[in-house]
Amino acid sequence: MTTERTTRGGEQRATEPTRSLERPDRARGARRDRPRGVPRKAALLAGLAAVLTGAALAACAVAPPRLHPVFPEGPAAEKPRGKILFVLSAAREQTLGDRSKRATGTFLGEFYEPYLALTGAGHEVVFATEGGAAPAIDPESLDERYWEDEAQRAEARRFVERAPQVRAPLSLKQARAAADAFDGIVVPGGQGVMVDLLDNADLHALLAHFAARDQPVGLICHAPAVLTRMRQPNPLSRRTVTSVSSFEELYIETFVMGAEAQVRDIGEQLEDHGYEHEAAFPGSAHALRDCNLVTSQNPFSTGRFSALYLEALADYRRGARCAIGGRP
Repeated sequence: MTTERTTRGGEQRATEPTRSLERPDRARGARRDRPRGVPRKAALLAGLAAVLTGAALAACAVAPPRLHPVFPEGPAAEKPRGKILFVLSAAREQTLGDRSKRATGTFLGEFYEPYLALTGAGHEVVFATEGGAAPAIDPESLDERYWEDEAQRAEARRFVERAPQVRAPLSLKQARAAADAFDGIVVPGGQGVMVDLLDNADLHALLAHFAARDQPVGLICHAPAVLTRMRQPNPLSRRTVTSVSSFEELYIETFVMGAEAQVRDIGEQLEDHGYEHEAAFPGSAHALRDCNLVTSQNPFSTGRFSALYLEALADYRRGARCAIGGRP
């Protein structure tokens, strides 16, 4: 798998390629590393050309997880399947760096596919948003290029339009008050996260609550940016994570949004806050698990994310605790 590592010095390194960029239109975002004044499209094309020729890459190893699950020595009863809290964005509009506006929200596949995986495994999912408002869906996430199955895309749209539990979610304050009723939390991505969840104190408290109890915490695509706004240190500090990559940020700014996001360079920000950030080749399916923290890179990573999250959830139900190097 090709893994891009964004370091504090700004350099990017990678190991073996995961897949080619023959269809760059399937990448959902991309960050730029360029001097000011250079057109975004030119910077993107130059960067992609460098990646394809290998001119900008040097071998490196993916950082290992910081924490590992440690199980009780004696027999322990497995916890019953519990509820999982999904926190969705209700932000319907985003202001870009040039002050223009665009419709935004939660990325549909990034919440619906993990929802199917968890409910299919017998877990109940409960939804929450800021203020208990109906969640917003990013129009970009309805594009067919993000879906391998047209029937599932239509099913997902019907679900968010009609399902009572989605149309009338809990407020984040209600979810925070009932946090002990849940076994874990998932925050899907989308630019809406950057509007109403990034600095949300209730969400920060929920993440810290689940992390301190070694319960699964799932952050998808843009959602790991929330880690950079939480008070440090916290139970999630200094973990190995992934998120939307630099090239993917640049791609969506150039070809979808038409301007830079106000909050960007997420990988660098995570590194600056002490996290080990790893990102795979643009458009690759890439997710990482650091004990009870599961993060993923883009809309094409939801299958891998769901598998790792279910693993973390199963370990929690078997009594696992998180420890450095697997030591209790």
